[in-house]
Amino acid sequence: MAVEKWVVGPEYDDALLARLKKVLQQLGYKSQDKWHGVGGSQDIWHWEVVSEGEVLIIESETYMGLSVAGSADRISILQDRFSQA
Repeated sequence: MAVEKWVVGPEYDDALLARLKKVLQQLGYKSQDKWHGVGGSQDIWHWEVVSEGEVLIIESETYMGLSVAGSADRISILQDRFSQA
């Protein structure tokens, strides 16, 4: 399975995160695991969501942005739905 990472946008954009959460919910994803950490000036939030046995990893990291990683086909579906939201 090819893993793809999609940088959705800046990590500080709360409206963007809310939109991503809404689309994930519409696609049937449920939260599986979540953690938060700080290292120096870096602040990172990590979520794992699952639907139909497929896991997506969402991360929000200082200077790196808001990103989603998972199988290429799931990322493609998410990007398509996100662009319509």
